Amino acid sequence: MTAGDDIAPEENLGRDVFSSNQAKRAGRGKVPINIFLEREGEPRLSVDRLDLASWGEAAEIADRVAAGRGRTFYGWAVVDAETAARNGRQVTASRQLDNPYHADIVLPDTAVEDREEQKRHAQELADASVWRHRDNDS
Repeated sequence: MTAGDDIAPEENLGRDVFSSNQAKRAGRGKVPINIFLEREGEPRLSVDRLDLASWGEAAEIADRVAAGRGRTFYGWAVVDAETAARNGRQVTASRQLDNPYHADIVLPDTAVEDREEQKRHAQELADASVWRHRDNDS
C-alpha cells in the first residue's frame, strides 16, 4: 500500500508516545487521555498511518522525531480511522518530507476553543485505542 490522500476507515493510526510513564500505563491496558490531548487551542493531533509503512520504517521515523525533541520513542496508541473520524472529527493525510505516512486527526472547531470538549475527544480516542510497543511488530 502507498501513502495516498485517501484514508480507509479500517486504517490504523498511531499516536506517537514519548513519555515512559504514559507508555507504562498504556502497556498495562489503559491508554492515558494525555496521549490524545494536545495543547489548548491546537486543532490537530499528529498520527502515523501504520498500515502503509513497514513496522521498522514507522519506528525509524518516530525515533527521528523523538531525537529531534530530545525524547525517546516508546510506541503508539493505535486507533482506527473510522473511530478517529467520529463526533465531528476529520482524518486527513498530511504527508511530510520526513514522514510520508503522516496524518492528522482534526478536532471540530468547537473543541478548539473549549478545553472540556477537547478533553472529551481525547478521552474517547484513548478509550478506543490499543497500545502497540515499538518492538512489537505484529
